[in-house]
Amino acid sequence: MLEFSVGGLFFAVLLILVPVVLRFSGIYRREVFLTVNIAVFALTFKDIASAATAAAWVLIPYFAAPLISNNGRKSLIARRIFYVLMLAVFLYLMHYDWIFIFRYLPYSPVLKFLGLSYLLFREVDYTMQYAYLKESKVRLSLADYLNYLLSFYTIMAGPIMRYEDFVNDFYREDIPELDTDRMLSVFQRIIFGYIQVYVISALMSSWSAYWFDRIPKAGNIFKSAVIYLIFSIFNALFIYFNFVGYCDIVVGGARLSGMTLKENFDRPYLARSMVEFWNRHHISLSEWIRDYIYSPIIKALLSGSFRKRLFEAQCAALFATFLIAGIWHGTNLNYLVYGLLEGLGVVLSSVYSNRLKKKYGKKGFKEYEKKTGVKIFEHVWTCAYVCLSFSFVGYDVIGLMMGMGK
Repeated sequence: MLEFSVGGLFFAVLLILVPVVLRFSGIYRREVFLTVNIAVFALTFKDIASAATAAAWVLIPYFAAPLISNNGRKSLIARRIFYVLMLAVFLYLMHYDWIFIFRYLPYSPVLKFLGLSYLLFREVDYTMQYAYLKESKVRLSLADYLNYLLSFYTIMAGPIMRYEDFVNDFYREDIPELDTDRMLSVFQRIIFGYIQVYVISALMSSWSAYWFDRIPKAGNIFKSAVIYLIFSIFNALFIYFNFVGYCDIVVGGARLSGMTLKENFDRPYLARSMVEFWNRHHISLSEWIRDYIYSPIIKALLSGSFRKRLFEAQCAALFATFLIAGIWHGTNLNYLVYGLLEGLGVVLSSVYSNRLKKKYGKKGFKEYEKKTGVKIFEHVWTCAYVCLSFSFVGYDVIGLMMGMGK
């Protein structure tokens, strides 16, 4: 998420300069973009140790991909070992404080580097799709791989692109010309993005912090609950406006450069269920976890103990998927609870819809969903649940509850 700082000002300057350079760099467009991306990435390193760690994290998947993508038992074993090691290193670098073994292992915060979590997603996509990419004759050069991983537009918080989509878009020949109308539209989006980040979300952040600090001073459970609700609403609005504003900025900036980034939001707070919410919110993340977490899990469940129990397998896979996604967001126990709540919310939404469909049938269910009272109930319930679960993002709610319990 964006915050006002020297780095934020530097990022704003890049949004203006890079499109100009890329549009006039001709045959050297890839190399110019690569130079910018490596330079920006290098500026974030705290010392040689973080630079070396980042280099290994970025380069090893590129050279490992051809070795683990072949058919055969040996490649399958190598592939499994690779992903287990990759996950173990990721967990170590993130240093989850609730994983007790990490308390006894030597560690320095300097090992963390910009975009670690989002780099993982891109590396998994590249390595898992390598055989297909090679067969489809998609460009697989080191320069293209590095541009895909390190694009300064998306390295901080997405949107999460797929390698094939990125390369095809970067080299397309029909790059739209920047006429006056298109430039005005793009700059309008970028400016509105900055307003959302530095004005609207800043207000939401200050108000959520104000109400959070008032919770332990409420005096009784009822007042504490009301204040907590107010806090959670402002915090959810902060998360939304900061993230959607950031996406507006980078999507607009990329369009100036002749690149197309995936739209990441589709009015999520109009959703009427948690399932629909996650189809509208952080769309690129939802699609990634569907393909690389949910699909393998449900496949394993249906081939094992959940055979012939499709709905139960779907619920179990959904819960596990969103739990993992929640844990990915942060390293303390609050994010574990966040993941549990998201998984529970999606499962409850699925059970609710499934039971209504059984009760009314498909046609009756559609008619039921059209009722005004049902629409209001589902919308309010979804928004309230989202605010509750998001309250664990960015705030030590567990610490607050433990402190109030003493």
